[in-house]
Amino acid sequence: MMNLNTLDDNAKDYLEKILAILDIDASVLKEEIDDSTCCYRIDCKSDDARMLIGRNGQTLEALQFVLRQMVKSNSMEREHFIVDVLDYRTRRRRTLEESAKQGAVAVLNGDNENYPLLAMSAYDRRLVHNYLQEAFPELNSESEGEGQDRHIVISYKGLPDGERAARSAEDEEYGAELGDDDDADEADVEAAEVKEEA
Repeated sequence: MMNLNTLDDNAKDYLEKILAILDIDASVLKEEIDDSTCCYRIDCKSDDARMLIGRNGQTLEALQFVLRQMVKSNSMEREHFIVDVLDYRTRRRRTLEESAKQGAVAVLNGDNENYPLLAMSAYDRRLVHNYLQEAFPELNSESEGEGQDRHIVISYKGLPDGERAARSAEDEEYGAELGDDDDADEADVEAAEVKEEA
């Protein structure tokens, strides 16, 4: 029975063999992302990187899928891994978050009731769902469509009950402060009117 380290070694070995078959001069480094996920980073020339990444990362996703199939084991659980080329996924994440932010602002401003994002991979959709959940808790994000057309639609859902109650308390407190100021302003006006009459 193979352990996780052996599987990781095989994944790295398989990836290096694939790159050699493609005649790409590259190095592969393993980097731990969190307790359950690691990343195999491919460092290569920019021309080779463009070929490995493909349009919107489609070739990179295919490479990752093939690698996962090669190391698949039915006898045990293994940690999740991703494959990256010259930090493409980091740059892609920034682009996705910026696009999601634009959609979120459009929904919050009332410009769009539902804001569909462009189609993206399952990995990218997970990044966007997580980003919207953390940055815009009052919004809802749902995946719609099938296959390559699957995309995220952003809509308004309102704040969770706990946050809504906290916001309401803040609003009431702020309103009370404004009320005090209004009363003070009215008193000043009345005092001025009395002075003028005198």
